Amino acid sequence: MEATIAGGGAFDLAEKERTLEHLVEAYGDGVLQLAYFYVKDRSLAEDIFQEVFTKVFFGLHTFRGQSSPKTWIYRIAINLCHDKLRSWSMRRVLLIGEDFFSNLPLLPTEVDAVERVLAEADRQVLLETVMALPVEYREVITLYYYEEMDTREVAQALGLSEGTVRSRLHRARARLKALLLNGGYSHE
Repeated sequence: MEATIAGGGAFDLAEKERTLEHLVEAYGDGVLQLAYFYVKDRSLAEDIFQEVFTKVFFGLHTFRGQSSPKTWIYRIAINLCHDKLRSWSMRRVLLIGEDFFSNLPLLPTEVDAVERVLAEADRQVLLETVMALPVEYREVITLYYYEEMDTREVAQALGLSEGTVRSRLHRARARLKALLLNGGYSHE
């Protein structure tokens, strides 16, 4: 499927629909989580998700294969998130996060209940702290750690140099550490 996408060119409608289904299945959850990390509102994140994949559907013929489909789709998502954050309505409204990531598996099933509760508390504190970071740090943390992109892919997705990505990751980690330590949180 990825080879078909990278080939660019014309798609018939059935092929476009199959390709879109594949892309949504492969990258949909990540795009939704990425959008949420930017806008901190599930409803807006879902709107961005729909707009991303609408753009992907209508832009399949323009994909030239100079990056991976994942990077191309994330670039579209990031641009839409930036547009949303720049909009007047977003600057006017203070968005408060929600527990959007509660369905992400973090622990093996054999871990006992006490450890699960403690780990969930740790995870919630970490997510809240990541969400408190400025966008330029939140986006590199999200792409690098949650979407498991390497620094080259993050740089492509954000339109930055790899050096800038590494620098932002370093600063984001330092800021996260300071926020967690200053908040009285320490992981044993």
